[in-house]
Amino acid sequence: MSGPVIVNNPDRNNGGLLLGIVLTIVVLAGVWWFFLGGNGSGNGGGNNNDNNGGNNPVPTVALPQGT
Repeated sequence: MSGPVIVNNPDRNNGGLLLGIVLTIVVLAGVWWFFLGGNGSGNGGGNNNDNNGGNNPVPTVALPQGT
């Protein structure tokens, strides 16, 4: 009895390789969108109103009468 038979079929469809490449691109695009917010600013996305904390009113606390 001989060893295992290895079939090399060059006409085989490489669907698995193509799927792996596409999924890798999708994952990399998702990571880029998550960390860069999709706008390339590098601030993690979220609220980009660029106030930088300036001129924000300070909340006041009103005590009830008689305290």
